[in-house]
Amino acid sequence: MIAIAFALEFESAFFRAKHDARLRVAIWLLGAMGVRAADLLDQRLSKNKPSLIISAGFAAGLQPEVRIGDLVIGRNYSDARVLSHLSLSDRWRIGDVVTENAIIERGVDKVRLGVATGALAGDLETAHFAKICTARGIPMLSVRCISDGLEDDMPVPARVLLNPETGRPEPLQLFRHLMANPSSVRGFNQLLKNAKNAQTQLAAGLDELLPQLLRMP
Repeated sequence: MIAIAFALEFESAFFRAKHDARLRVAIWLLGAMGVRAADLLDQRLSKNKPSLIISAGFAAGLQPEVRIGDLVIGRNYSDARVLSHLSLSDRWRIGDVVTENAIIERGVDKVRLGVATGALAGDLETAHFAKICTARGIPMLSVRCISDGLEDDMPVPARVLLNPETGRPEPLQLFRHLMANPSSVRGFNQLLKNAKNAQTQLAAGLDELLPQLLRMP
């Protein structure tokens, strides 16, 4: 069995809607961000041992050539044997992923992080998931879709957009913020559009990978 671990529900929405339940693939929605998500993954793995964990979700682009909707395989956190069995289309980029402690809200900080690390993308979970998988002897594949570009600032503070404890949107808090800051509405609408694009591309990318992974000896 292959398990695909998503930290947040909205990252997985399009894939879950079209997933073929007959495949030997489990979808694990962890419902938290960062280290909290890794703790929940560890709990899952204490009861189940899949042949492979796919760490899937969104990420910020950290290089100028990485665009919204691009698919990234985190080479530094992916099992080399698994990577060697994949035949990838042009939609994919392979490079390092860096894991941060909080959502990167400012473009200038993404630029600085990209220069410092050389990573293609930044997220909140991959390194933590990899640590858990290594400890349990389970290979992992890191799959990320870019949901915000290198120079994009967050139009709404991360703490307003998502509850840091649960990773869920806070509709009332968000509504109040947008009412008080109408200049943020346009950017927020673009953020939603980018997220939907990332949902679609991530689902397509997983659909490309899974047949190959399921045939892997």
